[in-house]
Amino acid sequence: LPGHKALGPDGFNAEFLHACWSIVRQDFMDVFQHLFELRGRGFCKLNQALLTLLPKRADALELRDFRPICLIHIVAKVFAKALSLRLAPKLDHLLSRNQNAFIIGRSLHDNFVLVRQSLKMLSQLGAPRVMLKLDLTRAFDSISWSFFFEVPHQYGFGSQFLEWIAILLSSASTRVILGRLISRAHETGILRPLHPRRLIPAISLYADDVMLFCHAMESDVTAIKEILDLFGRASGLKVNYTKSSASVLHGDQTTHETIASLGCATAALPVTYLGIPSTVRRPSAGQLQPLV
Repeated sequence: LPGHKALGPDGFNAEFLHACWSIVRQDFMDVFQHLFELRGRGFCKLNQALLTLLPKRADALELRDFRPICLIHIVAKVFAKALSLRLAPKLDHLLSRNQNAFIIGRSLHDNFVLVRQSLKMLSQLGAPRVMLKLDLTRAFDSISWSFFFEVPHQYGFGSQFLEWIAILLSSASTRVILGRLISRAHETGILRPLHPRRLIPAISLYADDVMLFCHAMESDVTAIKEILDLFGRASGLKVNYTKSSASVLHGDQTTHETIASLGCATAALPVTYLGIPSTVRRPSAGQLQPLV
């Protein structure tokens, strides 16, 4: 666990564990033995959190100008860390290369480069295309929990591992696979290839930041919207079109009328993605500063 973090409701942090491990070691071992045997009753007392708000901006006034943060009990933190260490080595094989959030060996820089290179090649192609920047409505609050557990089960995770996660989530006193759907749509011909000669990824995902490319045609735009609606019904993660945007490459009036059916605003390039302006031109030193 990283040091110098804020204290949870128990008043302890990682420094305390390092300094007093010889004293508290057996207590932790007893807790973990109960959890290993799936005896999670009473764990709620060790899985509490203090909720506070941090301002997103200096002049924060309204509730939407703040983001919540939970200060978690040290025992729950250690338990969650143990599960994440078990899961981390598997993620590279489970998740496609266009999804890079919180995976060892991958970086948000990869997503930015993927989007920028795709945008550049599609611009050079000279044919009408659309780049959609999607906003998922309160992604971590609206996900379907049955969907959340069914996905790892289908990937072969054992019932005991899923039970550990269930104990961690269900006992908390405060209360998380779109890329495959898009790939299947291309494989089955529902969506057409973006480039006649080059393989260009149609989607880039980093946590709940989604960038998606498609043809500027009514059939493709309609298919994209139906796929997103299907994903929303299955997972609970719905696209907030009022906060999303569509950027048109080499389009005309008909193209703009086509994407208007999505209900999102039209945005001219450059479009900010992962904090960096994305455009077909070479970025300036100032635009790349967030990467340094």
